[in-house]
Amino acid sequence: MDPERSDHELLRAFVAGDHSAFDALMRKHEDRIFSLALRMTGDRADALDATQDAFVSAFRNARSFKGTSAFSTWLYRIGINACHDLLRKKGRVVPTEDVDAGEARGRTDEDVPLKLELALALQQLSPDYRQAVLMHDLGGFPYEEIASITGVQVGTVKSRISRGRRKLAELLEQRGASPASKGT
Repeated sequence: MDPERSDHELLRAFVAGDHSAFDALMRKHEDRIFSLALRMTGDRADALDATQDAFVSAFRNARSFKGTSAFSTWLYRIGINACHDLLRKKGRVVPTEDVDAGEARGRTDEDVPLKLELALALQQLSPDYRQAVLMHDLGGFPYEEIASITGVQVGTVKSRISRGRRKLAELLEQRGASPASKGT
């Protein structure tokens, strides 16, 4: 398979019957979908489940992709929905984050408590703020792509990120876990 094929070309090939084209799409996007799911769920097992659910849904609904947005935008929206569905089924609407020895490897001892404080603070944000902050600051999504994925205006995305960051800073300061206080 030609690695230079675009997402749209691969999707068209898959819809036409080439199942290896979907495998290529999955390999191309699985790390980013898993990373998004991990940040949204805060749990590796849940992130794996949500990632699998997202790709199963994309596989089943590939014919419904209209091409009005980038394939990646459509796929990330499916990934976000899979995370929301999984968290709803588990009775959770906020991420919790486990920091085990494997995750903590390579970090200083000061980084682990800060990461836990950040996870706790993220839990206290409204879902809209949390989603926008996670997608932009941790996922690296541009404003326009977040707007397209979430179905809101770019200005709303910017506002949610700004307000979410401000609230996070307040929460971390209240907990005494602000990055500035950790270095002194």
